[in-house]
Amino acid sequence: MKNLKEKAYNENNSFVIALDGPSASGKGAIGRMLASEFNLKYVQSGIVYRSLAYLCIVNNIDVADVKKIIEFSKTDHLVELAKEMDLNQESIGNYASKISTIPEVRTNINKYLILMITTYPRIIMEGRDIGTVIAKDADLKIFITADVNKRAERRYKQLQEEGKKCKLEDILQLLKERDLRDSMRIVDPLMVASDAFVIDTSNMDQQEVIAEIKNYIELS
Repeated sequence: MKNLKEKAYNENNSFVIALDGPSASGKGAIGRMLASEFNLKYVQSGIVYRSLAYLCIVNNIDVADVKKIIEFSKTDHLVELAKEMDLNQESIGNYASKISTIPEVRTNINKYLILMITTYPRIIMEGRDIGTVIAKDADLKIFITADVNKRAERRYKQLQEEGKKCKLEDILQLLKERDLRDSMRIVDPLMVASDAFVIDTSNMDQQEVIAEIKNYIELS
């Protein structure tokens, strides 16, 4: 049986990483860096939910109109339909967080995500329930977390750099609300897989996080 190091560094081997964590914990940047490091297909489950949220918003579907949202979640190629749109907006993220609690929506999107896992032998998928639901048999499960105040500061800085108007206190409140929804939803709540490598990035930069993950791989 191949060990983790061999799977990671030999590109002839299949290698699946499940990367989970709360909103604005730094998963995106870490995920892209790991994808580059190990030549992996990088997929964000959050983009699928944000794409669905965007399509619902532009079609004036109220967040309470569950029936219509479920129908839209069956749409093929959700990500492609919103490909050229700026999905990194708090309004879209907040809408996506709300509709992600709908069981039928999660079921439909999970089918798409599981198909991605089976399609690409070398892949890193990032989200909130990848290690516990989508890729239970992933070769490596990582859970990235950070203090909610640190996460709010990071998101605020990111949005400021993108020229978007926002208030730090509003972002902090939204993150707290998302954390609560993610952890309390009935279907596929945010939780740490029992076999996940947990990293608190509150006082770490990206290079330090990558170094810690590589060290974990090489010692496993």
